[in-house]
Amino acid sequence: MGLDPTFALLKKLWDILTHLGVHGGLDKNLKRYVIITNRVSILVSGFTFVAAIVGVLYFGLIISIKLAFLSSLVFILPLLINRLNLIHLSRVYLSVIVSLASVAVSVLDKFDYIRLEEFQYFEFRLTLLCTSLFPFILFKLKEKSYWLLSLGANLLCLILYDPIHNFFNVGYYQLGLSGPNYPFLNFMFLACFAILAGCTYFLKSSFEKYENENLLLIDEISQRGRELLSANNIIETQRAELAEENIHLNKELIEKNNQLTETNHELIRHNNDLQQYSYTVSHNLRGPVASISGLLNLLDKDQLGESNKELIRYFQKATASLDTTIKDLSNIIDTRNEISRVNQKIEFKEIFYQVTALLQKEIKENDVQLITQFELASEVYSVKSMINSIFYNLISNAIKYRSPDRQPNITITTHREEPFVKIVVEDNGLGIDLEKYGHKIFGLYKRFHTHTEGKGLGLFLVKLQVESLGGKIEVRSKLGKGTQFSIHLKIPKNIEEQVLLEDESAKLFYQASLNALHVIWKKNTSIEEFEKVIQLSLDFLKVYLTPNWISDMRLSYNRDEDELNKVRAKYSDQLKRAGLARIAIIKPVDQENFNKNSFLEKVQDNYSAPIVFFDSRESAEEWLQQENKKQSQINLEFNHHDSRSS
Repeated sequence: MGLDPTFALLKKLWDILTHLGVHGGLDKNLKRYVIITNRVSILVSGFTFVAAIVGVLYFGLIISIKLAFLSSLVFILPLLINRLNLIHLSRVYLSVIVSLASVAVSVLDKFDYIRLEEFQYFEFRLTLLCTSLFPFILFKLKEKSYWLLSLGANLLCLILYDPIHNFFNVGYYQLGLSGPNYPFLNFMFLACFAILAGCTYFLKSSFEKYENENLLLIDEISQRGRELLSANNIIETQRAELAEENIHLNKELIEKNNQLTETNHELIRHNNDLQQYSYTVSHNLRGPVASISGLLNLLDKDQLGESNKELIRYFQKATASLDTTIKDLSNIIDTRNEISRVNQKIEFKEIFYQVTALLQKEIKENDVQLITQFELASEVYSVKSMINSIFYNLISNAIKYRSPDRQPNITITTHREEPFVKIVVEDNGLGIDLEKYGHKIFGLYKRFHTHTEGKGLGLFLVKLQVESLGGKIEVRSKLGKGTQFSIHLKIPKNIEEQVLLEDESAKLFYQASLNALHVIWKKNTSIEEFEKVIQLSLDFLKVYLTPNWISDMRLSYNRDEDELNKVRAKYSDQLKRAGLARIAIIKPVDQENFNKNSFLEKVQDNYSAPIVFFDSRESAEEWLQQENKKQSQINLEFNHHDSRSS
């Protein structure tokens, strides 16, 4: 049995009309909304036409009925708009036109009526309530601007329903109706509109959410299915091969591991040999070279002939060059072999003032303008000597390779680029031809301008130091315009407890934020254990000149201070020269057996710094923090004044 020819024809016509505006290049989701728009347009137009016919039977061909026939034609226009590929316009048009037409027909209906009834002020409001659904039917929620515009227009028609009627003198009370609750019904219609719109919104939101999840799930399931099918075939064909290969791999892994272990031991031996050789070359040769230089200076040149005098001058020049080379090698080796570096808090302003004080003569003679901006990153935790060297080499290089055609300008800025602190040093000097020399710029003893003195070591050391700190350096330059160096310094972690020693007797560590050496005594230490901590502390203080010392004695309340003081007396001179500015003692928990005055009498003579007692670590650290701030401000003012006065 086939379909009825009439029904088949209608179905075909329905499909044609509802697919107007649908073409192959259209997005799948947009296709669906074009079809929905066409169908809603046909349904609204059709029902309006039927309602007009029924109205003719009841009321005759009055103005409102004529307008209803006209509206049925207006409501079908979205099909034509979609056919013109104006898809968004057609949906907005259909969402709004029903409300506008309802208000217009309602007003005109009051000019041509047989008998005025209260229902005539409510029937079109029902249509306006229905329009609250249209924006959610015709748009996706992510098309917010469209559905909000449409919903707002429909709500406005409902709100202005009475004011529009009153404007044309056909308002409810203007035409003699007197229902006292009429204004309240307006509120009820607005509430119904809000409820319908809100419920439809949440329904649409849930629908789209689950639709998206279903689409993703379908795609994932399809993809998984294809992958599983493909993987199953591969697994079946490779299972036997893998079992056999696994046996070979295990044997090979054992063999390679043995080779790697042996190679690693050999590399360690070679590295130790090379390191020892480097130290021998850089340090042991300096003594003989210094002796040769001294002997040459002792020669009585007046007793030498002219030819010998010339030879001696060449000999002195060669010896000086050799001494410089050995010193450079020593710097490089010290940088590469500095294994236990300690990160200190470094103020960029302080480093800048220190470096510019050293370069004050060159800055003044060449009228160098220095511009700094450290506000975005005023400090960094790193190795102070290396940061000082980096600043010195980059600024001195910028002065050395200035342009004779303009006043030298050097700009230094800092800011954070996680996980780095970035330092940018930019000048307007001679610049470097990076296309020609870019691969050599950080090489040892490489120079690109021969009219100035220099060894070509500065940039090599800068790169070496930056990389040894876990950072990187970049350069941008244009010949005749200037050069910009960008230093990325890695922000270190765990700066508060950089442990130098930890055993059963004590824990010795450096606190970077306080610039303090902190020792926690874990028990009543022996003389040997105490001396070990003192020796290591002195080694550290000599290198880093740390001004603060915290000694936590809470767990060592019964020590023999007379015996331990003999150790302090042994190292008394070194302790006084260590540069300590303040010492904080955290008193033992059992304070009954601890006499503060007696303790001070025994130990104070061994230190040049004042000793202050505290009951807790927190109070000691707070005191040091306040003292550091005071000292930091004094240092900055002194450095700034010293830099200006120099």
